[in-house]
Amino acid sequence: MIKFTINKEEILFSKTLEMTKNINDAILRLNELVRKVIKGDREGVMSEVIRIKAIYERVAMIREEIVSMLYGEAFLPDFKESMMMLNQALYNTIKAIKDSGRAISSRKPNEGLLKALSDGLLTYLSTVIEGGEKLTEMISYMKTDMKEAIRIGKEIQLLERNGDDIKDVLIQKLYDSEGIADVISILQFKDVIIFMDDILDYMEEATLSIETLYATLKA
Repeated sequence: MIKFTINKEEILFSKTLEMTKNINDAILRLNELVRKVIKGDREGVMSEVIRIKAIYERVAMIREEIVSMLYGEAFLPDFKESMMMLNQALYNTIKAIKDSGRAISSRKPNEGLLKALSDGLLTYLSTVIEGGEKLTEMISYMKTDMKEAIRIGKEIQLLERNGDDIKDVLIQKLYDSEGIADVISILQFKDVIIFMDDILDYMEEATLSIETLYATLKA
């Protein structure tokens, strides 16, 4: 078990954990956004878009604070690099959440496509929600038990593989629905699916950063 006692490191981990908690909030907002799209609640959709954007900006601000600390304090180069990788992965995660919301809300979705894909999108989002919860749990263990953090990271990696299976089904359904929608509508939903897939991909990148950080600390 590796424990950190230096105050500046504790501050870094605390800010990183704050990022993941905000990411969790954004995922829940994205889930609500998609549900409101399905219901046809356009006003509610735009409210969720605004909430997600506000969370994105908050995470971006925290990331800037972390980068400033990493380059303003005397951290070991390998530690600094691993933490930069981790925080970039978390930033990319929130950006993918924002882009998913923007893609599905940028124009009124084709009703036929929405009906065909809605169950799959909600299933995918349930996987993303679980991934977000585990992401926060993983980061919470960084300071006290890196081995446990890595174990949880392996669970996130499994969720990412499950997400790939759901994505493949959604893409196939999308292409099977070409006869009921125009090209722009198909491209819109393809963007939604790809951006949602990016969310889990970047979560997986965060787990790899944790593994790199652990290897650095053991060296």
